[in-house]
Amino acid sequence: MSSVNMSFTDVKPLVTVLLVAYNHLYTFEKAIESILEQKTNFEFKIWVLDDASSDGTSELVKKYAEKFPKKVIPVIRPENLGGIQNVFQALGQIDTKYFATLEGDDYWCDENKLQMQVDILENNSDCSFCCHNSYRRYPNDIGNSNHNTPYIKTKIKSGKYKFPKKICSKQYIEAHYSSRMYRTECLCLNQVKNPVMVCYDIASMFWFLDKGKMYYLNRLMSVYNFNYTGVYSGVDSDTQRYMSANIISQINQAFDYKYNSMLLDFFKKKIPVSFVKTVYMKYFAKKEQLERLYNDLSENFIHKNDKKMNSKTLFEFALPVGKKKRICFEIRREKEM
Repeated sequence: MSSVNMSFTDVKPLVTVLLVAYNHLYTFEKAIESILEQKTNFEFKIWVLDDASSDGTSELVKKYAEKFPKKVIPVIRPENLGGIQNVFQALGQIDTKYFATLEGDDYWCDENKLQMQVDILENNSDCSFCCHNSYRRYPNDIGNSNHNTPYIKTKIKSGKYKFPKKICSKQYIEAHYSSRMYRTECLCLNQVKNPVMVCYDIASMFWFLDKGKMYYLNRLMSVYNFNYTGVYSGVDSDTQRYMSANIISQINQAFDYKYNSMLLDFFKKKIPVSFVKTVYMKYFAKKEQLERLYNDLSENFIHKNDKKMNSKTLFEFALPVGKKKRICFEIRREKEM
């Protein structure tokens, strides 16, 4: 990220809002307007991280930067970095006490969102981040039964949540990216070996839960537009499952497997048995890729020091190669010597 001038107001901003954009021409204005409409008793600034958009989004970013020069800082990448690096390169330059996140195809729907989250974090020093409930909307499929429904069940109570010992509704809440405000000092970038841990949706939640508690606010204050064009929403269900499996593997490795049992349980809840047993070969067409997948899973989830895991088969892979051949893998708990 290029160096930017931070001295544009007399009062130092308390919050940096990272607005992540890539080819969001038709949704960007709603996103940034929802930030500008926030009512606060503190200053905040907006860093628009445009990842070399090719649809005219970059021109919109410049327009808002010219209109709100003391509030909007454009960071327009000369070439596409990808979602992770686009955000990661900005994180190291955040100089405010807190930062919040929003993607250019989503928006906030409560003008008091930032104020409420700052108040909570100011009064709860043991919390590393604060999040809230969101609406889930399907702009291209209003007939969807989940259209305009809460992202998290409304019966989940507001309050503090610590790192879960197991994946259940009483211990684990997967709040949407648009709902989060983080305490910057808990980023601990000097400890980050894999940028995914502080940039990717689920991974960043676990990273900050490892640094403190999460304060969850049972209030609908943002909108997640499931528009079938995102990195996750824009791919088919099998690719989504592989992405989930891969990211859980990376989380496990980043924590040096100290949460192995919980993450194994998380893996099994996220990835259905039918997918584990048979995976489309359009994603794993070569034997070398199959072996790499097998080795990754073995490395991440089978450890001789984990006494809670039994010796039964954990996963079986029956992966077709061509029309008639199959390569079968069976993953078992490593036996004690």
